[in-house]
Amino acid sequence: MEKKLKQCLGVDVSKSNLSICLGVLNSNLEKEFIGHSDISNDLRGFKIMVSWIKKVVVKNVEFIVLMEATGVYHQAVCHYLYSQGYKVSVMQSGRVKRYAQSLDQRSKTDALDSRMLSMLGLERSLRSWTPPSKELQELKALSRERSSLLKDKNAEINRQGAIESSCYSSSKASKRHLARLGLINAQIKAIEEEMEALVSRTRTLKNRIGYLESIPGISFISAATVIGETLGFESISSAKQLTSFAGYDVILRESGNFKGKTRISKKGNSHIRAVLHMPSMTCVRCNPTLKQFYRRLKPQKAKPIVALVAVQRKLLILMYTLWKNEAYYDAEYENKKQQEPQALAAQDSIMI
Repeated sequence: MEKKLKQCLGVDVSKSNLSICLGVLNSNLEKEFIGHSDISNDLRGFKIMVSWIKKVVVKNVEFIVLMEATGVYHQAVCHYLYSQGYKVSVMQSGRVKRYAQSLDQRSKTDALDSRMLSMLGLERSLRSWTPPSKELQELKALSRERSSLLKDKNAEINRQGAIESSCYSSSKASKRHLARLGLINAQIKAIEEEMEALVSRTRTLKNRIGYLESIPGISFISAATVIGETLGFESISSAKQLTSFAGYDVILRESGNFKGKTRISKKGNSHIRAVLHMPSMTCVRCNPTLKQFYRRLKPQKAKPIVALVAVQRKLLILMYTLWKNEAYYDAEYENKKQQEPQALAAQDSIMI
């Protein structure tokens, strides 16, 4: 019997069902797969899955559960498996999609996707998932609710403008629209107050968001939204991964004589990109570091918005750096960094 080196349970998540497949890597580097019928995405299905895992998984051999991030539908099963003591990994959909495209697999079903996930888990070194704090989850929910209300507010403003410009405008209709707009504004204000109260209750969270607010141009709402959407950068391990998560990763298409346009992918968290738009416009006026960066980049781009998007990307990385290092913004950091080699060179010349 071949020795087992690693075991991975691939879980393909949908709103109602879970498709699961166990992959086993043997000492001869061959893979075996054990499938199971679909189970419900609820507590009853979770218990069936754990019972099956205990029967088929070999003890004292590395075992991990891998699934793809699917909005909110994967959260319940993640928390349940973690509470049962299993090692869980949640991978971003973009990385899973690129791996699936590399396989010689033309069909797509839930069963095949779960098998593909188990294969991915056997071949790659995966980062373990840990549940985010209750405060961060609540902060994310509040920021999402606020984002939804802002879209409703813009829609109501557009409708109000259309009513007032119409030849058959009605004062009663205009009054109803204004009432709805007033209600939306009141709810947005209430949510922002809840976000501030939530952060104030947690000293650590308040202090770390304070590091982000020290950046000229970043407000509390902007900082809190970014932290809520990334859950405190919990699953982010590098600046490159963060830019991909937010959809700021650059796509370049060139082949032979063909020169395509360079653009960002936008295949990431749109809430982060939306909340950084206005701060970036403020930063290019009042932030000494980003103002210089924008002025240097703007003449090289066909449209000013391209340079502004580059500022947003740099701003996001700066927020990530300050959060990880637990440090306040230093406007002279770039100058100090440039002066270090000069000081070392001068020191060496004196010693010689």
